Amino acid sequence: MRVRRCGKGHSPAAPHGLGWLAPYGIPVLVVRGFGSQSYVDVVRDRVAADSRETILLVVGDFDCSGEDVERDWVARTACWSHTERVLLTYDQVVHDYELPATEGKRGDPRWPAFARRHGFEIEHPVQWEVKALEPDELRRLVLAAVDPYIDRQALAQQTARQEEQRRALASFVRGWGAAGGTSS
Repeated sequence: MRVRRCGKGHSPAAPHGLGWLAPYGIPVLVVRGFGSQSYVDVVRDRVAADSRETILLVVGDFDCSGEDVERDWVARTACWSHTERVLLTYDQVVHDYELPATEGKRGDPRWPAFARRHGFEIEHPVQWEVKALEPDELRRLVLAAVDPYIDRQALAQQTARQEEQRRALASFVRGWGAAGGTSS
């Protein structure tokens, strides 16, 4: 079991820290709470402009608000070929990792339905946060989830193209200085 216990405000494994997906060309969307309509429109427009299949893999806390934010985001963007919650799920928090629960938001009107769906006590709201998972385990789980969607051949070709462009640009810059293209 890999669990990281963090104090308040410390979030080393927050979803926006998924920069290690960049080499795969995978965009990361950060949605904190219910996204603004303008953000929904931007995402929907970008997805519409891309001819590839659009997969939404969700990494988020396991709580009544997070579940509803996910539902709302998927419904309002309405642009995904497939959606899948990678983290956190009921099985992960209760069985796989036995993550520590923290007190949930008292008075959240979504809590009773969430509690009934998952078999929790309605009188004791609880939630589980992604930051409780070790960063290495977070990375492993997310990379395992995205792996089936990565076209390795296309990725290798794109990486080679980018490297060639870097070399050409570096050569140009070296030649620019030698040709007197700098000003002093």
